[in-house]
Amino acid sequence: MGILHEGRWNGGDDRQIGASGWEPRQEHLRGTVSAKPDGGALPAVAGRYHLIDCPGCPLSHRVTMALRMKGLEGSISTARVRPVMGPNGREFETGDHPVDPVTGFRFLYEAYIATDPTYSGRASTPVLWDRHQGRIVSNCYSDIFGMVNGEFEAFAERRVDFRPEDLRDELAAELSWLGQNFTGAVYRCGFARDQAVFDDYVERIRTAVSQLDAKLADRLYLLGDRVTEADLALLACLLRFDAIYLPLFQCTSARIADHPVICAYVDRMLALPGIAESFDINASMTHYYRSHAHINPTRIVPPQPSLGWTLPAVCNSRGATY
Repeated sequence: MGILHEGRWNGGDDRQIGASGWEPRQEHLRGTVSAKPDGGALPAVAGRYHLIDCPGCPLSHRVTMALRMKGLEGSISTARVRPVMGPNGREFETGDHPVDPVTGFRFLYEAYIATDPTYSGRASTPVLWDRHQGRIVSNCYSDIFGMVNGEFEAFAERRVDFRPEDLRDELAAELSWLGQNFTGAVYRCGFARDQAVFDDYVERIRTAVSQLDAKLADRLYLLGDRVTEADLALLACLLRFDAIYLPLFQCTSARIADHPVICAYVDRMLALPGIAESFDINASMTHYYRSHAHINPTRIVPPQPSLGWTLPAVCNSRGATY
């Protein structure tokens, strides 16, 4: 992936995320978009903003699921970066164009430099881009998710609130628990440089899968009968677990396919509007197996394993060669 230091790009496998162990996410660009702009917030208008995502990144995936389920594709345009992170980091998937037609860039780090010529940090996704100002609004996952969820309701085809006010405290607690014990724990395992740390997190995952299996046995979704941000966070991890996190990150204490209750939950989630179309298992596997050379130096991508749910054809519709 590489990294920016005072506006200069430094690439190479030794600078890949995770190559030196686990590192906290850096989110320095924190602009806002609001349906009622004041205090410096940008106005929420259709056609002005451009969401940049990576098909392998689960945080990008959460935002894309929210956008598609709300039916905002006609109001917020999207661009993908290629799944494989090379010496120049994330490269736009431009088709027949030499550059991304909206930003005018070939590599994502160029968008960061255009926003802050002295930027230091990872050129990560998701990114919300402002077409009018030609700069990044935000690279903060939580902020972007909140804007997509709450500030573009006037343009949404489906009224879905992934952060309902009456569940605010429960949702915050659920997201925190998921991050510490499952969705974030897989990266602590994959990027661990200490056996004790690895053992701790792999055990957390085993326990978490058991608890999730029990919880989902008597409810449709994590917090009851409504889909929330927690469900999108969980689904993004579940879809990648058996194919990526279990073998590549050595999260071998659990296998999702062995838990029918969780598999039925995945099937329910994939049946929701826009959700299946948001996921590309080939691109996700390519992203992890070919980008993390410090874990997989051959960069060989294995075949998909047997999954415990029905993966819709659309999730396999894109080519596996990048």
